[in-house]
Amino acid sequence: MEHGLIEEFLRTKGALEIVVEIGRGSASFQDIEDAVLVSSSTVATRLQDGVEKELIEITHRPTDHGTEKRYELTRVGTRVHDRIQEIDVDKTVRKLQRLQRERATDIEQLIGRLNRDKLIIGYEHERNPPAIPEDTIPPEEALGGLEPPSESDQEAAHRKRLEDDLVELDEETDDESED
Repeated sequence: MEHGLIEEFLRTKGALEIVVEIGRGSASFQDIEDAVLVSSSTVATRLQDGVEKELIEITHRPTDHGTEKRYELTRVGTRVHDRIQEIDVDKTVRKLQRLQRERATDIEQLIGRLNRDKLIIGYEHERNPPAIPEDTIPPEEALGGLEPPSESDQEAAHRKRLEDDLVELDEETDDESED
């Protein structure tokens, strides 16, 4: 296997975490999916890539219900894992996973509190609407006819706009014919 292929694989999202999770033993897809914080399709893609790049191999283990597909590191994959452990990258990966889970929990708590606050604010607003200071309310005469126009006034205004549009259209047509 080429060095560049290993590097390319390890730089992809979730690949390093998968190698760390499999480690020197074996792991099922579910074990890996639960431990690695990427989508299940990403896990499946990385496992397939790891098999193609000869870092991971598929084995089968008998169970009470048949056989279970397991993933193990190849000899090359084990050497990569050993190097990961030598420089404590595995500890960094696990720490990052823990922090990401804490962040996700914190976000859920925040959203829960915001939703609860929204309910409380809405309830309080219904029970005690905010008072509008009297000096901001204009006197009746200041509103000066802000009532909506009557239906007949609306129809008359609509007819007037249509007539004006027709007059403008006639004028444009006359101008073009003179040219």
